Amino acid sequence: MEGKYFFNGKDISMNLYIQIRDVIDIIMEKSNLSFPDAMGKFYHSKTYKALQNTENTLWAESAGYIADRYYEEQEEAQINK
Repeated sequence: MEGKYFFNGKDISMNLYIQIRDVIDIIMEKSNLSFPDAMGKFYHSKTYKALQNTENTLWAESAGYIADRYYEEQEEAQINK
């Protein structure tokens, strides 16, 4: 089903949406970005794509942990430019 996320047959969509919101809040605060800018940057990241793959259980980590993965990805992208 599109727009729904499942893990072991259980609907975890709300858990995932809350994680996404909290990660975007962290990005907004740490990077001094507006909500639309922070959301756009996160939605276009590999970290966001990994978060959508419910089998890897990244969604079960804290928002801070996920945001750290996002920032590591950003740092790696800067190094590889």
